[in-house]
Amino acid sequence: MKYGYDIIDGEKVPQMVVQSDSVIEGKRNGTIHVESGVLTIKGSVFGALDVQCGSTVIVYGKQNGTVSVGDEAHVIICGEVNSTKSIMPGGQITVEQSGKLAGTCNNEGTVVIGGVFGGAQSGSGKWVLEETGRIKQPHIKNGAYYYEW
Repeated sequence: MKYGYDIIDGEKVPQMVVQSDSVIEGKRNGTIHVESGVLTIKGSVFGALDVQCGSTVIVYGKQNGTVSVGDEAHVIICGEVNSTKSIMPGGQITVEQSGKLAGTCNNEGTVVIGGVFGGAQSGSGKWVLEETGRIKQPHIKNGAYYYEW
């Protein structure tokens, strides 16, 4: 087996592998590896998202969990993504006007913000703020950073 298992509600569950165009509706728990094709998320995903070279993920719903964007991979956010993100050189995240992206982002690729982004930023990648885009500034309370939507 190329990928491992997740433990969900005490059960050992194989991680999901996407190799062709697919849609997730409703709720999905666990890690998803997108090896090729386009994955469209219309529901809610609770788990890591591994977007590999040449693949695309479109989020209309919600995704909560670590997101890794490989070289030549693309994540398009029309809904909401709350997580730590890592973008490799050549990878891209696009936050559409209706989209929200929250959480720490290590960007070595490109992030295009047409919606809202809030979170810590690191890396030497490119940040493109479109006319409709906003970067939320944190409120600091007791040394902790809070982003309010």
